[in-house]
Amino acid sequence: MLFRPQYFWLTELVCPTVYNKFGDKAWMFIDEKAIVTLDWIRRTLDKPITVNNWWDGGEYDQRGLRCNLCSVVKSKTDKDEVYLSAHILGRAFDFDVDDMDADEVRVWLALNKSRLPYNIRLEKDVSWVHLDTYDTGSKIYLFNK
Repeated sequence: MLFRPQYFWLTELVCPTVYNKFGDKAWMFIDEKAIVTLDWIRRTLDKPITVNNWWDGGEYDQRGLRCNLCSVVKSKTDKDEVYLSAHILGRAFDFDVDDMDADEVRVWLALNKSRLPYNIRLEKDVSWVHLDTYDTGSKIYLFNK
């Protein structure tokens, strides 16, 4: 990946296991469309966004790239469930925006969909924003988990 975001550090985008194993080389696992879109949202909203914060002692560590050792992924594997989340491909971020709830962010994204750099999917009915770049052919596609 050649693009480097203006507003995000790598530690915010990957789980600690990936970062500890690959360091800055872990950029290769982040989908460029996903990070360009997330960076565009941060710049356009002009509000801080929180993805992962494990590196600063925070509670979030699986809201970006998830590896096979992350509990969310491992629990699916242990149950022999197929798990093809965009998170394991570096194409998804769960995040919060300062001073906005998730529904407000989803409405803002819908109102600005023509300005989005890439097509996105958004998960409905969750208290955070899930954004991924699985392309359904729609500028914004809302789905339930």
